Amino acid sequence: MSDEEHLDRLQQVKHVVVVMMENRSFDHMLGYLTGDGMPEVNGLTGSELNLDRDGNAVPIHAFDADANTVMRAGEALRKALDPDHSKHGVATQLGAGYPAHPHPDGHNGGFVQAFVETRKPADNVARQLWSVPMGHYTGQDLPTYDFLARNYCVCDAWHSSVPGDTWPNRLYSLAGREGPKVKLSFIKALTDMLPGHPDLLAGAPIYDVPTFTHHLEDKQWRWYSHDPATLRAADGRHRDFKHINRDNFAFFDRRKLALATQVGEGLIVGHDSFLDDAAKGELRDVSWIDPNFIDLNVLDPNSNDDHPPSDIRAGQAFILQIYEALVRSPSWNETLLVVVYDEHGGFYDHVKPPAVHDDSGYATLGVRVPALLIGPRVAKGVCHEVFDHTSLIKTILRRFAKDPDNAIAQMPQRVQGARHVGVALADALRSDIPDHDDVQGKIDAWRTKAREQRQAAPAQAPSVSPDGAGQPLILHDFQQDFVTIAQSLRMAGLPPGQP
Repeated sequence: MSDEEHLDRLQQVKHVVVVMMENRSFDHMLGYLTGDGMPEVNGLTGSELNLDRDGNAVPIHAFDADANTVMRAGEALRKALDPDHSKHGVATQLGAGYPAHPHPDGHNGGFVQAFVETRKPADNVARQLWSVPMGHYTGQDLPTYDFLARNYCVCDAWHSSVPGDTWPNRLYSLAGREGPKVKLSFIKALTDMLPGHPDLLAGAPIYDVPTFTHHLEDKQWRWYSHDPATLRAADGRHRDFKHINRDNFAFFDRRKLALATQVGEGLIVGHDSFLDDAAKGELRDVSWIDPNFIDLNVLDPNSNDDHPPSDIRAGQAFILQIYEALVRSPSWNETLLVVVYDEHGGFYDHVKPPAVHDDSGYATLGVRVPALLIGPRVAKGVCHEVFDHTSLIKTILRRFAKDPDNAIAQMPQRVQGARHVGVALADALRSDIPDHDDVQGKIDAWRTKAREQRQAAPAQAPSVSPDGAGQPLILHDFQQDFVTIAQSLRMAGLPPGQP
C-alpha cells in the first residue's frame, strides 16, 4: 500500500493519545503471545537462553507477579531486581555474553552478564536471581494487555530509539535527538553564592531540546501528568513560568487532590483533567500522558509506570483506566491510543536491533519495547513494520502540523526517516470490539487482594496509595531523578499544584 493510502487512513484520526511507560522489553511483556494463540507475533518460542559465567544455560522463564511482590518486600532485593539499562550495560546485553562462554547466536547473549556484573556486593544477589533479566510475564498478570493485544494491534518491531536508558529515549520521543543536561539559572546562582555548599540539584535531568510541540499551535495539544510534566524537563520553552500557557498542562485525574487544594488553586489551575476532557469529548489533537512515577505529595514510592520493581498490575489498572475513559468518550471513534515503553529496562529480548544510518551517532536502534496501537480505526492483528520513538513525532506532525512537510524537515534526520503508524490503521471504522468486563473483574480482584495484604501487615504504615499496595520508601534511580526534577522546577517558579 502506498504512503498516500496510509496517510488517508491517518487523516481519519482526530485525536492521538500517547502513554509512555517505563523499562520493560517486548519479550518480557508481550513475548508470551507467540505461544498463546498468536503465533504471528515475533516473540518467545521457549528455547531462548543466555549463558552464565560458568557456561550454564539460563533459560527464559515465566514470572509470577505475586511471587515478585514478596521479593520486593526485602529492601536489599528491591534495587537488585532492577536490571542494568545504561548504555554500557545495553552494549553488553546485545553482545555475545561472557567471553569464555559466548552465546551461540553471537548477539543478545549478555543480559545475564550485565545483570550479574552490575550488582553491588551489598545487594546480596544470590545465584538463583541471576535469571531475573530472563524472566517474562504472561496474560495471567497482564489482563489489560492481553485483551488489547488480541483485539487491536501489537507492534512487534517497535524499538527504543537508542541503545540506552530512560532520558535519551524520552528525548528522542519528544525531539528526535538527545541533548546535554543544563543547569537552571537559580541553581547556578546558588552554587556561586555558596561555593562550598554541595549542589544537590546539579545532577537533575533537565534539558533544553526543541520538541515537536514547537510545530503545533497551543490549542492542539495537552500534556497530562500526576506531577511536573516530563516535557518541562526536556524543553526550556515550557519552563518559562512568567509567561507560561498553563492551559497546555493538566493533571491526569484532579480527583486525587483534596477539595481544599482545588479551591486554593482555582485561580491558577483549571479543574479539568484527562479524565474530564475525555468524558466531555474535549480532547486536543494530541494528548500525552505521563504515568505516576512517584506520589510527590507524600513521597510514597508507589508507581504505576511499570519501572521495576513496581507491581505491574498497577500499570495494568492505569492503562485500563485510560482505555475505559476513551471508550466512553464521545471522541472514541476518531481516537488512536498508543501505549509504548521508553526502553527495555535491562530485560531480555531476542531480536537484534536494526542498523541506522543518520546523524544520531548510534549504529543501531535500541532494544525492542512493548507497543500497542488501540482504537476503532486500528487494524486487528500484528504490525511488523519497524518503528522507533521518533515514529510518534512523525505521526503527530504528519497528521496535525499546519505544514507537515516543513515541520518534519526542521526535525532531526531520525524523525525525517521514521515511519508513521498509519500503516497499522484499518480501512474503515470497526464494530467488532468486545466488552472488557472480564478484564475489569481481574483488576478489581487484584486491588482487593492488595488492600487485604497491606492491612494484614501491621509492621507497615497504612498505604497512601489508592490501590492500597504501598511499598517501603526506597526510591529507584528514576524516582530519585524525578524528585530532583520536581524540586528544581518548583524552585524555578512552577506554581504549586500545577503539573
